[in-house]
Amino acid sequence: DRDGVINRKAPKGEYITSWEEFEWITETREIMKQLALEGFRFIVISNQAGISRGMIKIENLEQIHHNMTYELSKDGVEILDIYFCPHHWDDGCICRKPNPGMLHQASREHLFRLDKTLFIGDDQRDCQTALNAGCRSIFIGNANELSGLPYNIHPDFITSGLGNALDFIRKNFNQNE
Repeated sequence: DRDGVINRKAPKGEYITSWEEFEWITETREIMKQLALEGFRFIVISNQAGISRGMIKIENLEQIHHNMTYELSKDGVEILDIYFCPHHWDDGCICRKPNPGMLHQASREHLFRLDKTLFIGDDQRDCQTALNAGCRSIFIGNANELSGLPYNIHPDFITSGLGNALDFIRKNFNQNE
């Protein structure tokens, strides 16, 4: 996921609409650097309903993504691709999380197994997306934010920050080679 994982999330009902509003989550960026040195590569999967709501232009979103990938590349972090759903939540598309469409597309285009993938998110929908796609998952947030989710939808790891998940990520990678 992007908002709330790689960068600070905008207040509820708002969107990051320009590069100037993009604020890195420093811990995540540092962990991505460490993992990149170990051979990890990354794909970003993000709902961006602000496009369909007329709150952000696609050109602005593409500029944010261009700048984000460029800045990460300077740190040695390779972003293989970015997939985003521009649709409104009422559109019923197959790509909008919690539907697994973007993960399925990424798997087809980049030839990786979803059952060997960790999906990292900060929303209940991210947990559901991982389950729907057959991925393992990490939830960044508090466990109480997941109350009300059926047990089978709960993530494999819950943490307040990505740094706490580093050993889990490495262990998962080593088991899945």
